[in-house]
Amino acid sequence: MLNNGLRKVLSNIQEFVELRSLNTFNVKSKARFFLQLNSVDEVIGSIETIQQHPKRMVLGGGSNLLFVQDYQGLIIYPQLFGIKTVHEDEESICLAVGASENWHDLVTSTCQQGYYGLENLALIPGTVGASPVQNIGAYGVEIKSFISRVDAVDLDSGEIKHFTNDECQFAYRDSIFKQSKVGRFLITQVLLTLSKRPRLELNYQPLKDYFATKKQVTPQDVYDKVCEVRQEKLPDPKELPNAGSFFKNPVVSVAEYNSLKTQFPDIVAYPNGEDYKLAAGWMIEKAGFKGFVDNKVGVHKKQALVLVNHGDSLGDNVLKLANKVRQSIKTLFQVDLEVEVRVIGGE
Repeated sequence: MLNNGLRKVLSNIQEFVELRSLNTFNVKSKARFFLQLNSVDEVIGSIETIQQHPKRMVLGGGSNLLFVQDYQGLIIYPQLFGIKTVHEDEESICLAVGASENWHDLVTSTCQQGYYGLENLALIPGTVGASPVQNIGAYGVEIKSFISRVDAVDLDSGEIKHFTNDECQFAYRDSIFKQSKVGRFLITQVLLTLSKRPRLELNYQPLKDYFATKKQVTPQDVYDKVCEVRQEKLPDPKELPNAGSFFKNPVVSVAEYNSLKTQFPDIVAYPNGEDYKLAAGWMIEKAGFKGFVDNKVGVHKKQALVLVNHGDSLGDNVLKLANKVRQSIKTLFQVDLEVEVRVIGGE
């Protein structure tokens, strides 16, 4: 006999669901099975059903992935909202934020309320739950600096786990959640600790140059400038489908950097600990791909890190272009360009 909870979950599983509206590349793909879950209780109550689908993945805002074919497994689509204060004192506030909350809306809200730190991360598409997976970062700031804890359900065991910052194993655009088997963890909420006193991060060169002559700079000023820069250079996925930066900026040794600097005196790079981080966008532009279009997919005309869908194109065409760019960069610079976007179905 099925209990009422399990019967409800089974009745909520849909089949052959079109995912085009749920991915920012706007590519066609269908999920063999699709399950929307609207609370943590529903997630826990669905564990047995979920475990019957060894091939599964959790879909958030669909802003950092590329479907290259139909997904022959279970798509889990959590809708977990809510923001509450966990702890607050004169210096800081800790917020527990539901995984499905919109990231940019959170950044906007916290900045307006006088809770600071996230302003450099404005206008990054996606949900709060996706932020620790990628350890999202922009303009000299990474989300790992503000995460106190990540709560998630281990879908293999059914356990609720609480990951400390160290346990998240954050690295450049990486974390334990990204390294783990696809579909193992469903993040339910993220605990963020923000400062009530402005602590501006202006080391990113465009921000440093812009604010160099300003006598007083507020977090709101930084937020506004970041939004301006992103809107100027990066396409809105609603107008020109894309998944943001498609490639990671490669990290090379000092010796490799010096060798490249000899060959390409104008190469753009930044110190990264004991290494150097190369500007992948500059490399792609140098290789002649900026503004390139083929098969209705292309490299954005203003930001070469971004691949875009100019029409009714397939995910496989985007992947073919990405591989073409990577091969060219390898030939020209002898550097491996790593894909930042999760490719689903092209394994």
